[in-house]
Amino acid sequence: MKRKSLIPLVLILVVCLLGMTLTSCADGTSNGGSTSAEPVEIKLVGKDGQEQSVDLTTLESITGEASFKKSTGAIVGPASLTGPKLVDVLDLIGGIKEGEAIAIIANDGYEMTLTYDQVMGEVMTYDEEGQALQVGGLDAIVAIESSDEGVLENPPRICYIGEGNPISDGHFWVKDIAEIRMASSVDEWELSLSGIEEATCDRSTFESAATCPDTTHPSQEFESTNKDGETEVYYGVPLWVMVSMVDGADDEDGHYRFNRDLSQKGYTVQVISADGYTVEFDSKDVAYNDGIFLAYLVNDEPLDEDSGPLQLTGPNLPDKKHMVKQVKEIKLVNLPE
Repeated sequence: MKRKSLIPLVLILVVCLLGMTLTSCADGTSNGGSTSAEPVEIKLVGKDGQEQSVDLTTLESITGEASFKKSTGAIVGPASLTGPKLVDVLDLIGGIKEGEAIAIIANDGYEMTLTYDQVMGEVMTYDEEGQALQVGGLDAIVAIESSDEGVLENPPRICYIGEGNPISDGHFWVKDIAEIRMASSVDEWELSLSGIEEATCDRSTFESAATCPDTTHPSQEFESTNKDGETEVYYGVPLWVMVSMVDGADDEDGHYRFNRDLSQKGYTVQVISADGYTVEFDSKDVAYNDGIFLAYLVNDEPLDEDSGPLQLTGPNLPDKKHMVKQVKEIKLVNLPE
């Protein structure tokens, strides 16, 4: 019997293998690359103001687990998350040094400022009950892939990953990032609040409230003129929003809710400065009054040491004596029984 040649069969197998290899490279699954064929681009702005676009899928990625904690304590996650390290992304615009900061801006206008330490993963972690554990030990990444779309939600997203499913504050997890730019350095601070409950609002939590687009308490602006005749535009959060953190009407869906019934019964809202100077408001005058607010920016810059970190301002203040600078504490007193 005449034997058939094996050469055509071998050629067919070689062609098939080449086709599989080319397909694998085309969909980005080879060489440890992203599994997404679509580019994921964001804008970077350096210290000199120069802009450039970067496709995050072209950068080396790492993978780790993580969850985040909402403002009301609900935990979202865990999930496996993949993306380039934030520090590697910043290296494309000259990197970040101690004392510097970055602004991360989402497509919907949400903005969060990260200090050098926060870029380096030095943020608070929590246990599954939401209790604070320790600061640090995490990697900040710009995530583009996840095992759970509900956790990643509109990539690219800032995530803090590590071993053992670390849990960090959700306000740092900026989603749908449009731009990362170098920013002025910022100081960390805390605002103490007490009433039916007690709470502490730090700089990043306040900034989250001021820029969150999905909210019933929009941020406020107020334009005034200083003693030199220069225009000053203040930007911040209504006083009633801060009151809602400690007036006993927290909302389970992740947003604080103002206790309207309690405010109508009547109590006193005290706003106290670092040197103890105190002004008082009737709760009925504070309720849903957007014209009395705590400013943290003036002309798009943090308040200076003489005025900040927070200053009470707005068109509805009774008089200039109520324009408290260096606000450090808010108290609800004379609460109804």
